[in-house]
Amino acid sequence: MYPHSFWWHYLWVAPHVLQLVIAVMLVRRRLFHEFPMFLTYTLFECVQGVSLIILDHSSAISAPQYWNTYWAGMLITIILRFAVIHEIFAHVFRPYSALTELSRLLLRWMTAALLLVAVAVTATASAPKDTPYVLSGVHVLDRAVGLVQSGLVVFLFLLCAYFRLYWRSYAYGIAMGLGVFASVDLGTAAVRLWIGTTAAGGYLLDFVTMATYHCCVLIWLVYLLAPETAGQTVLELPDNNLEQWNAEMQRLLLR
Repeated sequence: MYPHSFWWHYLWVAPHVLQLVIAVMLVRRRLFHEFPMFLTYTLFECVQGVSLIILDHSSAISAPQYWNTYWAGMLITIILRFAVIHEIFAHVFRPYSALTELSRLLLRWMTAALLLVAVAVTATASAPKDTPYVLSGVHVLDRAVGLVQSGLVVFLFLLCAYFRLYWRSYAYGIAMGLGVFASVDLGTAAVRLWIGTTAAGGYLLDFVTMATYHCCVLIWLVYLLAPETAGQTVLELPDNNLEQWNAEMQRLLLR
């Protein structure tokens, strides 16, 4: 389990090949109308993965050039993942037209709260002395982003469970994949800050992250291939049901 071994290359290449398959299926099933940001994220990951593999095996590319490209791509990936989470929120609340603004408000407040927690955690984090300043900053950023993104996905699941919302199975699969990866990425980023630049530990964490991402891509593919589940009607609506909230919001808006 070392860099540029068979399993290293497999975990590096296979997820992007599967993501290309996912992108093709999204286009053929015309799901890109419902999940345009997820399609954008998928295509970008494919392009970034191929580009990094070419740069990594090119003798004309220096290490700083490779890592600068990698970190620039990481920032774009972070932005796209936040966009996908926002897209899932919008998709879940879309049947409740009067609650669209409420869902956006909840998303903003939850994001702000998680950002404050991330800032507090980042401020108290201390990296080993042998860790380069730039690398330490990247790990701190990765940890903060993982905290916010995993928190948002967990908040979405709790909100849907509380209001007994039905959402399409593929939207559920996208959210699950993002949540699993963000949670594992949060854990590995915290461990990296703790162990520093230890080669063996860093390689192991790289494999954990790559294997987790591979599993998340498989989750997306399985949910895309699975037949769409039919929505179930709840016979007895609870007091906190969004149908009632939606009706009340519409009544207030029409006043």
